[in-house]
Amino acid sequence: MLITSLITAISEPGAAMEMSRLVGCVGGDVLRLRGPIEHGDYAKFRSHFGDPRRIVGLDLHSGGGSLYEGVRIAAMARQKRLATFVAKECDSACAFIFLLGTKRYIGKDAKIGVHAVGNEYGNEDNGAVRDTIYFARLSAQLGIPSSTIGKMVATPPGKITYLDQADLLASKVIVREPFARKGGEGDQKCSSGSTEEPPTVDETSVARTRTSYRPESRGGQRAGLQSLTGRSGAQ
Repeated sequence: MLITSLITAISEPGAAMEMSRLVGCVGGDVLRLRGPIEHGDYAKFRSHFGDPRRIVGLDLHSGGGSLYEGVRIAAMARQKRLATFVAKECDSACAFIFLLGTKRYIGKDAKIGVHAVGNEYGNEDNGAVRDTIYFARLSAQLGIPSSTIGKMVATPPGKITYLDQADLLASKVIVREPFARKGGEGDQKCSSGSTEEPPTVDETSVARTRTSYRPESRGGQRAGLQSLTGRSGAQ
């Protein structure tokens, strides 16, 4: 009933995430995810796993979106032990998907952005603060480094803080193009972007203003987060 109520509450139209399957990659197929995470994207994501061909990784580029849908995608990616790769930018709920990859790769110019949980208006109230604390505790249980969690907690929902080199090293992020085509030449890739040098980050200016995507209801956030651990969070 909680999930049904959530779906009813967020059924407003939006530009759903674009998903495309790249075949012929070494080890299996790669799923490319582009754009905002919206209601229904988890179901679309899950449908790709009905194909007998194995999916080995995700190529991500998104400014974030629905926390509920993003957490469910992250949970399935973790269950399927998928590698994750970001060539350009991956923020908010997208960052959570990236960080739960079994192996994490970035391009040399990649940006991974985090922020706190917001209410239905994209602002921070007492309930949103409680949800941020809950999300931080869950992130710690899942092995996300404390430095990353600290930046998430300290960044208001209307802003983005990018992870720096120390944060990425703590998450064992590899600066490399992970996906290549079978028997292909050097310029044939199963994902976008190149990876040669570590990303350069201005540590004195890692936050910038960004309009937040509409968050989910608090009940929906909790339900989605619990799907990662099977445990009920404290209210």
